[in-house]
This record gives sequence, structure tokens and C-alpha cells, in this order.
Amino acid sequence: MAEAHARKKSLIAWIVFVATLLVLSFAAMPNFDRYSIFADRALIAIRLSLVLALSILVLQEKFSAACGADRGGSLLQRMRRWYYDD
Repeated sequence: MAEAHARKKSLIAWIVFVATLLVLSFAAMPNFDRYSIFADRALIAIRLSLVLALSILVLQEKFSAACGADRGGSLLQRMRRWYYDD
């Protein structure tokens, strides 16, 4: 059961990866100048939003650790346990 679940997660990850490569390859085609600009801006916005979200989470963890607040695991630890099914 666990092996099938791991295989399914791996397959989904590969599908997302190949689909992303396909979408980004449109920027290399001629006459897709607008798409190229849109794709660049969209990817930059996604990256900046992820960096901002992770920065906020890390700062929250540092401040809660400094205050000595222990709530049965931090948000990042809970997310890690959820992701790895611990």
C-alpha cells in the first residue's frame, strides 16, 4: 500500500514536471513574444511569493522559539510531518 502511494506521488511529480517544461517551451517558439513576457512575469511572481511565504514562516518560527512557546510542533515541522506522512 505504501509502495503504491509512493509510486503515485512520483508519477504525479513527473507529470507536473513535464507539463511545466511543455508550457515553458512555448516561450522559445517564434511569434510568442507576448507569451514569453507573460511567462517570465508569472514565474517571477510565483518565485517571489514563495520566497515571501517561506521567509514569513521562518521568522515566525524564530520568534516563537525565542519566546519559548511550544505548541506541540511548529508549523514547518507539522508541514514536514504531513508531507512525509510521519
